[in-house]
Amino acid sequence: MTEAPQRTTSGSIGEIEPGVLAILSGVTTGLIGAVAYFLVPLVTSEYVNTGGRDSLEITYYILESFFEQSLFYHVGVLVLVPLVITALTLSLARRGGHAGRSTDVAVITTVIVGPFVTVWLGAAIAWGAIVVQSPAIALLDIIFALPIAVILSACVAIVTAVSAVGGYVLVKRFRP
Repeated sequence: MTEAPQRTTSGSIGEIEPGVLAILSGVTTGLIGAVAYFLVPLVTSEYVNTGGRDSLEITYYILESFFEQSLFYHVGVLVLVPLVITALTLSLARRGGHAGRSTDVAVITTVIVGPFVTVWLGAAIAWGAIVVQSPAIALLDIIFALPIAVILSACVAIVTAVSAVGGYVLVKRFRP
């Protein structure tokens, strides 16, 4: 009786399938954006220390914190992170023998989509929390919140796309 060969669960990161690498790169980029723009403002604010406020006030504070951040902070989160993650993921994929156009497109797409989805997920969570506390304000709030979410998500997608393409060009230039 012969046993089927066992597939080991431990291996090098270069052996990960390109689709999984692409998804991981998009999730990582989105999570870093969520931490930088949602979690950091909440943890470093007085809202945590005083037992919290209502959802509308917290949402306003997060939005205000976004606009008060320095240009270097935004460059670090929206430009540097996608550039590095794209370059790193594509380098790992190439090292694993997956140097195809479909891998490149999948990685770049997920690096762009991850932060875009994060903006909309954050907006949906904030709006849902406001609905729970005050449905009337939430209905009025959607008139203002929807255009802000559209503009912010478009800006995030454009900047992240340029950055991800920059990471692709770096890898293409130095690792053919």
